[in-house]
Amino acid sequence: MDSQKKHYIITAITLGCIAAVSGGIIGLTNLLTRDRIAQNEQDKINAGIVEIFGKNAAAGEEKHLTGEYKYVQYYYDVNNGSEKLGYAFRTSGSNMYGKISLMVGFYYATESFKALSVVVNEQTYATTLVDNYINLVNEGKRQIEDVDCGATYGARLVRDMVDECYTALGEIIDG
Repeated sequence: MDSQKKHYIITAITLGCIAAVSGGIIGLTNLLTRDRIAQNEQDKINAGIVEIFGKNAAAGEEKHLTGEYKYVQYYYDVNNGSEKLGYAFRTSGSNMYGKISLMVGFYYATESFKALSVVVNEQTYATTLVDNYINLVNEGKRQIEDVDCGATYGARLVRDMVDECYTALGEIIDG
């Protein structure tokens, strides 16, 4: 065997070993962290429900909708032990500026919008979106439709997510 073929074989074996070890490390890392990541996300969802509905709020089991939705993943019935407070929808969407996941709350009695809580915000202008849009919507100082905030594309995405939640709420109420 000439030296050039030997060089190619050694290079291929070396790269194959590096790929196998790297794949093993990635798999091991996933095995060790996936449960913790899932628990952290569930904790953020629970914290979001408390943020929207108050400290005594508790979510029932995760429920799925029958309709096809782009942003709405599932919803919870929210209560305080003695009475039903509302509904919390888990939404997730992305645009060219990144991903965002929200909890969107609605009052039970009036079927009207209550508030938003951020679960994941990977938007490029994340702070601007929260400070100039989401917080102001939650405080009643900005309408959901008023998306001109310095993070307009993110605000449009949030608005579209809330609008889809209204549609999903109609499915729950009518269903």
